[in-house]
Amino acid sequence: MGRYVKNRQLAPGATTVETPQTTTANRPAGQDGQIIFNTTTQTYQAYIGSQWHNLSSANAEKTIIVDTFQGDGSTTIFGNGSGNTLDGSTAANLSVEPTDATDLQIFIGGVYQVPGTNYTYSGGAITFGSAPPANNGVDSAHIIAVIHNLHKLGA
Repeated sequence: MGRYVKNRQLAPGATTVETPQTTTANRPAGQDGQIIFNTTTQTYQAYIGSQWHNLSSANAEKTIIVDTFQGDGSTTIFGNGSGNTLDGSTAANLSVEPTDATDLQIFIGGVYQVPGTNYTYSGGAITFGSAPPANNGVDSAHIIAVIHNLHKLGA
């Protein structure tokens, strides 16, 4: 016989749902649609297809990563060691290898750059159609901000 979700009355007008709890070792074989709270991993899990999947865990958090570079008025390629980091070195690298240009949002001086129009992405490098202007060193008006991991927002 299966286990069922129970409604619990905590106080007048306050109801909760009690999810079955078990350890990883004692998890049932599983049927599509089952949900448990795994006390070993401290995660909610659902049985989908042929396996248990975590519904909650620290590694499921959506982490956005931002790389910052600065233009020099002549460099069009940033990444894979090309382009300038904020400290002026020429070893600009992306922190994360995006799968394609849609995983990125790029801003130069706060102005959004359109993929395919203002830049292309391939093999770890961003190529701008025209060189981003040099940083004036006063107000960071021409800082290049590359935002990664956007594909995780829909996951």
